[in-house]
Amino acid sequence: MGLLSKLFGKTEEDSVESMYGDEKHFFDNLRDDDKPQPVNQKPLKPVNGQPPRGKLSWGPFMPEEENQYSYSGSYIDYFNMVFTEGFPGYEITHAPAENRYHPAEIFTFSSGGRPKLVVELMSEKSSVRTLANQCRHNGIPYLRFYYDHQGWWNARSYVTDRVRGKLSV
Repeated sequence: MGLLSKLFGKTEEDSVESMYGDEKHFFDNLRDDDKPQPVNQKPLKPVNGQPPRGKLSWGPFMPEEENQYSYSGSYIDYFNMVFTEGFPGYEITHAPAENRYHPAEIFTFSSGGRPKLVVELMSEKSSVRTLANQCRHNGIPYLRFYYDHQGWWNARSYVTDRVRGKLSV
């Protein structure tokens, strides 16, 4: 009997019953065939020499939609293109972050000479939060995109939707 049971005079069975309520019998009666079984996934074969494409902007397969890996330039060029084409009403500047172990690029969206959003492109290996904290302190919306996270393709719609949400446009 546990310490709480001794203090409150309840048995272990009472404790389990109060924790799960009427659903306790579902846990007691699980059979092996009720438990989730692993799914055997077969890799998709290339079609016309091209790797398989997915419908989602994340996951193991590159999406059909334009993304940072299907773009012909660097990831910085890709984000610059998406930002300037998707948000022509903003002045968009970018520069490399200074004093970083892992490379990072900082984009600033401005309107009327005032910053409206800061977007940081950084490695998933980086744990730097300095810029995010500075933005929060100054009341400037902040977004982060990882340029090297497995399965995150940074598809155009995903990037523009997140930016649009932060800019409230």
